[in-house]
Amino acid sequence: MTTPSAFPPAGLRKLLAAVTRRTGLHYYTDKTDLLEEMVGARMRLHGCRTCHDYLAVLADKGMGDAEWRELESAITIGETFFFRYAEQFAALEHTIVPGLIRAAATTRHLRVWSIGCSNGAEPYSIAILLARLLEKAGMNPREWHIEILGTDISTRAIEQARLAEFSAWTLRDIDPARRAAWFTAVSPRVWRLHERYRRMVSFRYSNILDLLQPDGGPAGPFDLVLCRNVLIYFAQAQATALVRAIAGRLAPRGWLLLGHSEPVTDFSPWLETVRLPGTLAFRAGMAGKGPVAPVAARAMPPRRHSPRANVPMAGADSAAVATAIRRMADDGHVPRAMQMCRDHLASHPVDARIHFLFAVLAWGEGSLLQAEESFRRVIYLCRDHIMARCYLARLLEDAGACAEARRTRQQMVALARRCPPGAALPDGDGLTAGGLLRLARHMDEALPGEHARVSS
Repeated sequence: MTTPSAFPPAGLRKLLAAVTRRTGLHYYTDKTDLLEEMVGARMRLHGCRTCHDYLAVLADKGMGDAEWRELESAITIGETFFFRYAEQFAALEHTIVPGLIRAAATTRHLRVWSIGCSNGAEPYSIAILLARLLEKAGMNPREWHIEILGTDISTRAIEQARLAEFSAWTLRDIDPARRAAWFTAVSPRVWRLHERYRRMVSFRYSNILDLLQPDGGPAGPFDLVLCRNVLIYFAQAQATALVRAIAGRLAPRGWLLLGHSEPVTDFSPWLETVRLPGTLAFRAGMAGKGPVAPVAARAMPPRRHSPRANVPMAGADSAAVATAIRRMADDGHVPRAMQMCRDHLASHPVDARIHFLFAVLAWGEGSLLQAEESFRRVIYLCRDHIMARCYLARLLEDAGACAEARRTRQQMVALARRCPPGAALPDGDGLTAGGLLRLARHMDEALPGEHARVSS
């Protein structure tokens, strides 16, 4: 950390204003401690003693633009993994993408844009899904012209995405058979995506705020745009303006998917809101038809409060610590991320959030006993932690402890049923209680015998 004198209130306000003006990120308005930590590393690199010194570096004509790119990479939180948000990918697989394929059967041309693509897991997930569904429909993906564009404000993330190499942490929701089919192991801890999927995706630097400028940002039309967990960093008026700009780049009847916690609720002047199982999607009207008349719902339903897990926390810094650990893991430094968990837990032994993170990391690294112990500790500290039971049940099933796995899943289902169906589950990465129950039912239907009665 930099010394407190480097961040007097006036200097920090100027720095925060400069960051907000350049990036639009209002996220740090009430998280100045986190901003100080991230900016402090860049200041030390340039030998800056105060915020004013660093602002001078950012304003320098020779190096300012390059330093802004580095700062944008540092302050952008890029936590992601393959097929994130199971309910949305179920909607993509069963409704959205099959419809796009049918509509494009003549031209065999599809365009997809992933905004805030981070390390590339999202656009590459779309590439895998598209190839799989085309083959399922009896079509050859090589005979289609598919353009999947990934953009991000972080040049560091773009470089990582182009490598298409991922840790077990990023692949944590992919079973071993599919991981072997889609990736090649380049080391015990790193997997490279197959070339057939890599060539479907291109990447470029882009600031989403460019959309608010005349002819700014990538040109449409796009058949599908994913802008998930991007707008949460912006003020509501700005987020609404960005959605309107994205809507203007959609093809007729094109789709937009947002994250579950975006700060805007009604796009009826430009897009219709379509209710799909477990999620909402947004769709453009036909060209030349004027304002959209929604066919499913004119606005998103009132946001329900998420279930408040009684998670013991070590104080306000727990969320910041979790963010830093996730960033470290997403950058491929999983052993270091695990050590950060251990260091924090040494002084905050009842922080269930960090115990949960450590358990998921340990599982991804193949440390199954450590993972099991930590999931059990989360459940001990937080009796109503649904996701800990979900992960523990999967781990126990893989280990052959079927009876205990069955009991753990029954407990998970019982807890999920107490929550509003649309409530996002703590540590569920956007998964809702209703979505988890649907996934549990699908899993039960695929398993024979006694296990199939768990969620009946």
